[in-house]
Amino acid sequence: MILEYKNRLKYKIPFIILGLIGTSVVFYLVSLHGAGISPDSVYYISVARHIADDTGFVGYDGYYCVLQPPLYPLLLAAIKTILLMDPLLSSGYINSILFGLIVYFSGLFLLKHLNSFTLVILGTISILLSFVFIQISIMALSESLFILLVLLYLYYFEKYKVRGNITSLILLSVTTALACLTRYIGVIIILTGLISISLQKNNLFKEKLRHTIIFIFITCMPIGLWVTRNIFLSGTLVGQRADSSYTLFENIRFLFNTILQWYLPMQITGQQLIFAFLTIATSLILVLIKWGGKIWIVLKEIYPGLIFILLYAGMIVISSTTTAYDHIGNRLLSPIYIPVFFIFCIMCDKILKWLSKYFNKNLVTIFFAAGIIIWMIYPVGKTVYIINDYIRSSGFGYNSDYWRKREIIKYLIDHEELRNKYIFYSNVPEAAYILANIEARWSPAKTLYNSTRLINVDSNFQEIWKGKDKVCLVWFDKIDRQFLYSIDELQKSTHMIKMAQFNDGTVYTITK
Repeated sequence: MILEYKNRLKYKIPFIILGLIGTSVVFYLVSLHGAGISPDSVYYISVARHIADDTGFVGYDGYYCVLQPPLYPLLLAAIKTILLMDPLLSSGYINSILFGLIVYFSGLFLLKHLNSFTLVILGTISILLSFVFIQISIMALSESLFILLVLLYLYYFEKYKVRGNITSLILLSVTTALACLTRYIGVIIILTGLISISLQKNNLFKEKLRHTIIFIFITCMPIGLWVTRNIFLSGTLVGQRADSSYTLFENIRFLFNTILQWYLPMQITGQQLIFAFLTIATSLILVLIKWGGKIWIVLKEIYPGLIFILLYAGMIVISSTTTAYDHIGNRLLSPIYIPVFFIFCIMCDKILKWLSKYFNKNLVTIFFAAGIIIWMIYPVGKTVYIINDYIRSSGFGYNSDYWRKREIIKYLIDHEELRNKYIFYSNVPEAAYILANIEARWSPAKTLYNSTRLINVDSNFQEIWKGKDKVCLVWFDKIDRQFLYSIDELQKSTHMIKMAQFNDGTVYTITK
C-alpha cells in the first residue's frame, strides 16, 4: 500500500535535518585535522592540482592519469579554480556535503518503498550512523561521490519505472555516465541498467529498444572517450595491472566477512562459509517452493538494487582474483552497502505488515523499532571508535601526526632548495609529495603492486638512474612494501651516499 503522505514536503523535512546533521559531523571532523589521506587520495589531489594549473591530467609521479577516471579530480580542480581552495582542504568539505546528500536521498528512497514511517526514520538514522560511511566520508576518496551516484541511479530508475518517459531516462543515463567517470567499475551500472530496462513490462518493444539505444549512447560515450584517450597515452585501457595474489575462495570469504561485519561483530572461516552457502541456497529453494508467487512480487520491487548488488559483488570478486590491488574490504564494497540495507529494510517492512494482520500493529512496530535500536548499538559503537581514533591520531593516513611529525619530512620541508637540485625517488613518493611538496618517483620495484609478477629490471639499477644528473633517494623506514627492492638490495649494486639520517628514514644521493 502506497502511503498518501509520501509526496508531501513536511515528511521530507526529517531527511533534510538528518542530512544536515551528517554534513555537519563530517564537516566538523575534517575542520579539525583535514580529510584523511591515503595513497589514492594523494593521486586524486595531485591530478586535481595539475588540472587547475593547466598542466593536464598528470599525477604526482609525472605520469598521465590513467589508473583512475577523471570526475573526482575534475571536481576538486573546479573548486580550486573557482574558490581558490586547495584540493587537500576542499576534498573533506566536498565529502561532507556528499555524505549529507547520501543520507537525504536514502531517506527519500525508503519513504517511497516502506509503509512504516517508523522504519523509514530508523533506517535513515542507521545510514547516518553507519561506520562505513563515516570512515569513507572523512577520507579524500571518490567513494562518497560514487555511492551518491549509485543511490541517484536507484532513485531515478524508480522514477523511470513509473513514468517511462525520455526525461526520466536521460536523468538515469546521465547519473550512470557520471558514475562511470568516477570509478571504472561504474560500468557495472550500465549493465545493471540494460538488464533492468529489458525487464520493464510497461513499454512496447520498439520503445524499449529506443530507450536502450539512448541509454547506451549517453552512458558509454563519456567513459569510451576517456578509455580511448588512455589507450593512446599508455597503450592500456585503465593502466597497467598485474595478477592478483589472492585466490577466488579467499576473495569470496573477504566479501562475505566484510558484509557480515556491517551487521554483526563476527567473522567466519572457510568451512563455515561453505556451510553458510549451502544453508542459504537450501533456504531460498524452500522459500521459492512455498511462497514463489509472493516472492516474485517482492522481487519486482527490489530487482534494480538486487541486480546491482549481484553484478557489483561478482565483478569485485572476479577482478580481485585476476588483478592485483588491496584485498576486499569496506572501501571496495561500500557502494553496495545502501542497496543491501534497502533490501533488508523492505523485507522488514513486509514482515511487519504481515505480522500486523495477526497482532496489534502498534505493538509489532514497537517490537521492531526496539530490535533495530538494540542492533544499532554495534555499528554506532564502531562509528564512535572511528571518530575517537581520528581525533586521537589528529587525522588519518598521511594527514595524521604519525606522518606530519616525522623528522625526515621536517628536513625536506626545511631544505626546500633541494627540489631544484635533484630528481627525487622514494619508497613512499606520495608522502614526499603531499607532506613536503616534492614530486618523487617510485624507487625500483621487483614486482608489480601487490603481485608476484616480476618486473624486468637490471639488477644493478643503472637503467633506473641513467640520464639523471643528480638523483636523491628519500627512504622512509618501517614501511612494508614488499613489491619494492629493500634499501639493502639497492645498496648492493648502487653507490649511495647518506645526505641526512634520522630515526624514521634516510636521504641518500645516488652516484654513478
